[in-house]
Amino acid sequence: MDVLLCAACGHRLTAPVRRLDEIPGSGGRDGLPGPGEACRPPALLPRGRYAVDPLPHGAPFVPAPRDREYDGVVPGGPWRSDARGLLVSAGPRGTYVLHPLDVVALDPHPDVTRHIGCCGPDGEHGVNRLCRCGAEVAIAADDCTTEYATRLVPGAVRAVPA
Repeated sequence: MDVLLCAACGHRLTAPVRRLDEIPGSGGRDGLPGPGEACRPPALLPRGRYAVDPLPHGAPFVPAPRDREYDGVVPGGPWRSDARGLLVSAGPRGTYVLHPLDVVALDPHPDVTRHIGCCGPDGEHGVNRLCRCGAEVAIAADDCTTEYATRLVPGAVRAVPA
């Protein structure tokens, strides 16, 4: 079992959690109300577990490489497009993915543009949670349109035995 701490101040950011070798396959959306009556997908990970995602996640988004054909799969989250064409995530790699209820004592980021979403933050606009010391440590996704997970950012946190 591990706990994840803020690298800047050492504050504990999670309950004790056990590392999984990979993120389990998504169960998909069931359309039923979840915690707080929001219609969101099931949590990406079960309570008491965490995994490290090797793929990039969230903002910033950059044009997809032109040397590969679009196959409907976009590493790092949902596809996006704008005037530049298909965009893929160039966000942080190696995020610690947890069930949101295993993460404790985080404050919302003061930049409200990082909280965009339908029912809650979609987690696609950069780090949106702070440690009590003010360090940017997590990306919370709590929306009906995206995954239900909290991702702690590598370099801003460290895992230690519980």
